[in-house]
Amino acid sequence: MFLYLVIACDSGSNQKNNSATETADSVTISLPKTNVDFPQLSADAQNIITSWLYFQEFENDLKRINSGNVRNYQTETKRMVSVSDSLLRNIPEPLNTKPISSRMRVVNVRVKLLDETMHQPNVTTQVISKNLEETNTAFSNLIIQINETFEKQRIDEMTRFDQNSDQKDSPNND
Repeated sequence: MFLYLVIACDSGSNQKNNSATETADSVTISLPKTNVDFPQLSADAQNIITSWLYFQEFENDLKRINSGNVRNYQTETKRMVSVSDSLLRNIPEPLNTKPISSRMRVVNVRVKLLDETMHQPNVTTQVISKNLEETNTAFSNLIIQINETFEKQRIDEMTRFDQNSDQKDSPNND
């Protein structure tokens, strides 16, 4: 009889643990809407970004989270982690520079921290909002770096063109 009582109690505690897990996974999170305006990509950058699979999807997901237009934040951030992992692994060749890959790694880490925060029990809205803000900043910095890369390339091309023009126009002093 004693053995039966121990088994019954153990079974009851397992059921309690399962229901606590189910409750933690289905916690309703309500975040305030934030109006975040990410920097606009330059025309040159936009042309290359179209070949970077999931970049636009990632930006749209982040905007949706900021607008509060998400049914389940935990599911959304988990999916964003997967997308950011893919973005990090598949940076297009024209964008595969150290500054851009570094910024993408920061975005990847920030999304993972946001996802981890979303899955913590008893996490406050303030903590989640702070992590979301840091993710937004990291993504904005990535866009700025992409634009700066194309601006630098444009300036380098103009400089080479000007140097070539100067060499052709200068008289030979042989």
